[in-house]
Amino acid sequence: MGKNILSITILLFLASSFISCNKEEKDLLVNTKWRLVGFVEVEIGNMKESEPTSTECESCYTITFKKYQKWEGITSTNELEGKYKINYNTNKINIFMRSGTAVDEFPDGKIYIKSLEEVDFFSIQENELKLYYNNKQNYLLFKSMSS
Repeated sequence: MGKNILSITILLFLASSFISCNKEEKDLLVNTKWRLVGFVEVEIGNMKESEPTSTECESCYTITFKKYQKWEGITSTNELEGKYKINYNTNKINIFMRSGTAVDEFPDGKIYIKSLEEVDFFSIQENELKLYYNNKQNYLLFKSMSS
């Protein structure tokens, strides 16, 4: 009986150690805020700056990542929110919108909304976030607004 309890205790210890070692990495996006700089075509390296620009509209094209994989943002004229799913091992990200509208959007606002819905990969470096869509042929380039 004593050997069985010892064996069970060892197995539980090993199982809990294994689980804690395999927990997913800390979500680096939590509590960060980003502003869209532009739309980039990967193959030719061409970037189209988003309009209205940040100097014309300070709150336009922002996205804030929150706890529990929630996010909120502003387009050219509307507010958006939803959830995201991220995997730092594969650099995959999916952005899901719970609410949003394209009413009264500037042309770039409509492109921004559609592009966010298609995002499937990302890269993050210091103050720069790239959200890839269209089979990695394009990405949304963001600069950090977080202090």
